[in-house]
Amino acid sequence: MLLRMIGALVDISGRRPWLVIALALLSMAGLWGYASRLELRTELRELLPSDSPAFQAYERQARRVDGGAQLIVIAESPDRGANERFIDALAEQLNEPLRKRAACAAACGDDACRAACGPPALIRYVESGTKEVRSFFDANKWLYASVRELEAADEAIELELALRSGLIEDLEASGAPGGDAGAAATPAPAQKGLSLDETWQELQRRLKKIDEFPSGYFATPDGRMVALRIVSRSAGMGDRRAAELLDQVTALVSRLDPAAFHPAMQVGYAGDIPNAIAEQKSLVSEAVWATAIALVLIVGGVMIYYRSPWSLVVILLPTALGASAGYAFATLTYGYVNTVGAFLGAIIVGNGVNYPIVLLSRYRDFRARGMPADEARREAVINAFRAELVGASVAAIAYGSLTITHFRGFSQFGTIGFVGMFMVWASIVPLVPATLVAIERIQARLPRWMRDPAPRVSDEGASGPGARALARVTSRWPLAFLAVAPVIVALAAWKLPAYIRDPWEYNFARLGSKSSREKGAGSWSLKASEVFGGKMNVAGAMMLADTPEQVPAIKAQILANDAKDPQGQLVADVAMVADALPGTAEEQRRKIEILERIRDRLTPRVLKALRPEERERVLSMKPPEALRVIGPKDLPDLIRRRFEENNGVVGTVFYVKYKNNVSFSNGRNLLRMADTTGNVVLPDGTHVVTASRPTVFAEMIRSMERDGPLATAASLLAVTAVVVLATGSMAGALAVLLSLVLGVLATATAMAALDVKINFLNFIALPITFGIGCEYPFNVFDRARLLGGDVSLAVKRSAGPVALCSYTTVLGYGSLIFADNQALNSFGWVAVSGEVACVVCALLFLPALLHVMNRSARMRRSWKGGLLLRGSNHS
Repeated sequence: MLLRMIGALVDISGRRPWLVIALALLSMAGLWGYASRLELRTELRELLPSDSPAFQAYERQARRVDGGAQLIVIAESPDRGANERFIDALAEQLNEPLRKRAACAAACGDDACRAACGPPALIRYVESGTKEVRSFFDANKWLYASVRELEAADEAIELELALRSGLIEDLEASGAPGGDAGAAATPAPAQKGLSLDETWQELQRRLKKIDEFPSGYFATPDGRMVALRIVSRSAGMGDRRAAELLDQVTALVSRLDPAAFHPAMQVGYAGDIPNAIAEQKSLVSEAVWATAIALVLIVGGVMIYYRSPWSLVVILLPTALGASAGYAFATLTYGYVNTVGAFLGAIIVGNGVNYPIVLLSRYRDFRARGMPADEARREAVINAFRAELVGASVAAIAYGSLTITHFRGFSQFGTIGFVGMFMVWASIVPLVPATLVAIERIQARLPRWMRDPAPRVSDEGASGPGARALARVTSRWPLAFLAVAPVIVALAAWKLPAYIRDPWEYNFARLGSKSSREKGAGSWSLKASEVFGGKMNVAGAMMLADTPEQVPAIKAQILANDAKDPQGQLVADVAMVADALPGTAEEQRRKIEILERIRDRLTPRVLKALRPEERERVLSMKPPEALRVIGPKDLPDLIRRRFEENNGVVGTVFYVKYKNNVSFSNGRNLLRMADTTGNVVLPDGTHVVTASRPTVFAEMIRSMERDGPLATAASLLAVTAVVVLATGSMAGALAVLLSLVLGVLATATAMAALDVKINFLNFIALPITFGIGCEYPFNVFDRARLLGGDVSLAVKRSAGPVALCSYTTVLGYGSLIFADNQALNSFGWVAVSGEVACVVCALLFLPALLHVMNRSARMRRSWKGGLLLRGSNHS
């Protein structure tokens, strides 16, 4: 019944070819138009499961601090003054619209009025230096001395004044006890001063640790580079708002004309925003180039194989429809694609053309043997239906196995790939027959030299000399090819056990862009590090507590956790708002009392009695009268904003600052950081969910370790079930699966031998290889089944299309080999290796195995098996 329905659909497509093609083109136009809204998000956290505790905590944190992604503008020239003048001019231009909106909102009495002031700016605030910080600490420096230091200074001043007034005798300055009465008295030493110098010098040293930019600008010590820091409302994922902000700042810098400040001045951009956008642009560019290169090479290979440019239309039309459906589905379901999904276009094109290739090859085969066109179309579809159905099923399994994982890097890729591949398969029955009829009608009106040459095959139906050679060598020396299997198994037994114990890539430096570190945003980020170098709390992993009161306990617990790390300590300090304050309110009140006492001692009479130079120094050090208790809200903006949430609460934000020698590119370090700082349990039992970039990356590693084996196992089990069902015999299923597993095993062994570590992208290649790689041995086996077990003839007739299918798939993956992104590059290499290994096993190992198995009567009977549709009687 189903075969009759399929045959009827083929006949209808042949009678209305232009209608079918027009509907396909209209559908593609609509799907691609809809998919044009698709956004690319390149941040690694987009690969995490959305229900991950680390991801959810990070998202909550991002909402509480309103993005916070940085855009750092760096002016570089040999003239410090020119650099400072440029930064001042840029800061003024950036701050002007912020001031206007703030003034407008302040004058409003209701939300409607404030809304009329315009939407919130993309910029939260701008920082051009530390002048405000220096002024604040100059005014309040005495509060930053300890109570003990102030008490010691007060006592020393009291003693010095008593000595100078003669109320007490300086025993140290007297003559030696027991000396002769008539001996001359020892001359009195010079006066010690009023003893503020030592405390003053200690204060200056301590305050330098708080404000490490003596020029008042964010600058290198030689002034060669001066920076301005913009904190945005974006999360720095390469989103449109971040890109808009970067464009606005770039345009403003261009209008200011850096060369007008100094001819040699260069201006660059660093921080979260330009790095994310540079990575995104690189990926978009690479995705376009990868798809274009794959398409060109696929087009060339198909034209050479079929000796026909017209065959491209037959093959590429359903493939393009499938790719457009995949991306439109992604737009509808997700609204964006992550790093992995960006390259699905090239992969769907490379894999999707397999179905129309097999169908076109069967049609040309039947036409070459004299079958009428309408019958050849119908019989080609019915003949190839089982192989196509199995191929689509195992491909769907390959992608579908990824959807059962929680890791979005896998599941999104799998879902989009599944939809795209399914649409290619579903569209070939109406589209391929319709396109064949349309092309034949066009060619009938063209000169002979513009028509396709008649398809040719040998008398036995071989697709070429290469296919005949494969059939000959595998039938004559089957045991030689079978001997490769124990060699691969032995190598696997030698290399894989140690590799499997720890196959994961922990060096994140091998996963990003290679060129970004050498030029563009990456190189300017290195310069930004040279400017800031961990100063002013710019460095450190930002985290949030539930309340400000929790932070000291969280700090203590994190430091305690770090001390217990058996591999050594990672944390240098935990910076909180209290560190920027001169102590608790009670401590500050005690300091103010002491400072008032010191000030009271320095009366006009005392000061008048001092030498002029001493009086000037003492007056400069005299504590001011306006000192008061300082709270978090009183800190200068540059410091306070680092510890402030969007709602104005100050003190819940804190920073875990790691030691200078700790590498954030080391995944093992990230796991240790997550263990130390993630989800802190306080002594009273309170559970505080914390998050930072290290904890997010650590969660990605854990998710990959958990979901990767799950996806691979699911793919293998489901493929096994389909193969058993389709072959209908354990012997046939065993032959196909042995060929597949041998190809995958060879790939895994090569990875182990070359120490190719598994990362969050190349792991996808393993479950996909089980699905896509299974098509090749099953196509050879199914053709042998249709030929009643004639393995040699099956190889002669199927080797060409199978090799062409593998060629196009290799190109789809191979385009990734040239990617600048190293994770994608490794994905390409692993996927290509799997493809090559599987097609070699399908064309050499499987025929040899079937020849040996054919010596058994049981195997000869199994050629009649198969629970799925058996196809036509034509082979």
